[in-house]
Amino acid sequence: MEVKQKFIVNIAYLGGSHGAFLRYFVDKFSKLTPDIKESPFLESGTAHDEAVKYSGKVDRRTFEDLHGNPVNDYKLDSTVPNIVIAVDSKALFNFTRLFFTRKSDHELTSTYLSVSEDKTTVQIDEHFCNRYNKHFKLLYNIDLNNNFTLPISVVRDFLKLTFLKTSDNKSLDTMEKIKNNLGKTDELLNLSDIWNTDAFINRMQQISDKLHLDLVLGKDAVNLHQQFLTKRKNHETWNRVHDVIEAIKNKQHMDCSKLDLPEQGYLCSWIEKNFDFIQTPLTNTFFTNTKEILDYVGFYPQHYKAMNPNLPKFNNIDNPYYLWANKKL
Repeated sequence: MEVKQKFIVNIAYLGGSHGAFLRYFVDKFSKLTPDIKESPFLESGTAHDEAVKYSGKVDRRTFEDLHGNPVNDYKLDSTVPNIVIAVDSKALFNFTRLFFTRKSDHELTSTYLSVSEDKTTVQIDEHFCNRYNKHFKLLYNIDLNNNFTLPISVVRDFLKLTFLKTSDNKSLDTMEKIKNNLGKTDELLNLSDIWNTDAFINRMQQISDKLHLDLVLGKDAVNLHQQFLTKRKNHETWNRVHDVIEAIKNKQHMDCSKLDLPEQGYLCSWIEKNFDFIQTPLTNTFFTNTKEILDYVGFYPQHYKAMNPNLPKFNNIDNPYYLWANKKL
């Protein structure tokens, strides 16, 4: 009779937040498991290589199925300690960006956006259609089932709204539900810490001590984590949009012509949050440098300025236009 392997820990996470890498990391560097020789990384950078020989002592489970529906009402398995990867507000932009810039593989379900060479249209995939069709029908009167090619201006505007409405962001709301279900043997690991080597190694040492995982976090562990960072999608441009924002704040000239579509949407949301009564334009072309942005907000006509319907409040007063527009969402 086969004896079921007892797990020393379970990795619990939302899809796309590197649960596979964390499982590999714990399994490889714990003294309680045999060493792993194979690399977990595919050409895309995800840690989903099926050739890896795992010990069977480290489990991983997502909180949602492929369609975003909760599994077990976001409750954790109480029979095993859990490391819960928490999508935190600091990580939200790049977490969201990954879904629109990483292609799906045999395990990862993304909502990939393919921009045309002339940068006027965007090709969406079936996952994007399934997840956002209701939003596009309401906001733009577009049925995604009949439109897999969209104007880039519309997609940028949708991404802008996604980043503007962080107060009711689905990932952050879900994490609050998950945190309410934590037990005494469950430990949180912020996603933003996973993207920082020092923070990651320090936090994993704390988790190892608390859950008795006996992790050996020496040079090899540091090197593997740095390899993980270099292989992640968007690594070379991880902070690019924030650099552009700093240039705007300091009224410095900086090129922004290479920003990808999620970065453009995020920058538009930042502009609307930080410059009163201004909405960013619904055009195919985007700002090419920070001077154009400063000119746009500086010379925005006074007679066009009005309370922005995209923002919930102004001067801490409820925006009636926003409240009306969001009744149906």
